[in-house]
Amino acid sequence: MQEALDGELESEALQELYQRIDDHPDEAADFQKLKHVDRLLRAAPMERAPQGLALKIMAKLAEGLQPEHLMRSSGLALALGLALVTLVLTPLLAGLGWLIVNAVGNAGALTALINQIAGLLSLIMNSLDALVQGARDVLNTYPEAPVVMVAIIPIALFWLVRFGWRKEQE
Repeated sequence: MQEALDGELESEALQELYQRIDDHPDEAADFQKLKHVDRLLRAAPMERAPQGLALKIMAKLAEGLQPEHLMRSSGLALALGLALVTLVLTPLLAGLGWLIVNAVGNAGALTALINQIAGLLSLIMNSLDALVQGARDVLNTYPEAPVVMVAIIPIALFWLVRFGWRKEQE
C-alpha cells in the first residue's frame, strides 16, 4: 500500500492492489487511513534540524558507551556464561569419570587416559582464555562492538529461521 502511495508500483501490481481493496473492506479502510496520513505529511512544511542536533545526539550515545560501563556488563555476562557451562559440564564429567573408572581396570591405562583428558581440558581452557582476551581487545578497541553485536544477532537469527523455513517448504 505504501508503495502505491509513493508511486512506486507498476500498473499490474496497482490493479491487483485495487482489486484486493475492493474485495476486503478492512484493507480499504487501512488504505484510506494511509492516504490521509500521506496527504498530511506531504502538506506539512519541511523544517531543517538545528545545526548541532546530530552532534548532541552522538554525544549522548557516546556517554552510554563508556568502556567502564561496557566492561562491567560484559564481565557479568562472562561470569554468567561460565557458571552455566560449569553447571552443565560438571554432571557430565562426573558421569564420564565414573564410566572410565569402571571400564578401565588397569592403573597404567587409567593414568594415561587421565593425562590425555587433562591435556585436552588444558587445551580447551587455553582456547577459551584466548577467545576471552580477544573479545576484551575488541571491546577496548571498538567500544561500540556490543551494540553492533546486539543489532546483528537478531538479524542473523531471523535470516537463519527464514532460510530454514524456506528449506522446509521445498
